[in-house]
Amino acid sequence: MYLKSRLKILLAERDMNQKDLAEKTGLTTRLISEIANNKVKMYPKEALEKIMVALMIDNIGELFQTIDEADN
Repeated sequence: MYLKSRLKILLAERDMNQKDLAEKTGLTTRLISEIANNKVKMYPKEALEKIMVALMIDNIGELFQTIDEADN
């Protein structure tokens, strides 16, 4: 089982792009892109908190979904 980011979906639902989120959070566009494209092995807690605040998410489960590796 692993976590898959739902960041691209959340940004689309809010009519935002990665650059908008980077500006709103103070995070780099590179980090936002890496999270959105599941390129991060370890998620910085501070970055996730900033993303949750910027997107008005109160449950981290909205930002990630769990994937069963047997499904791949």
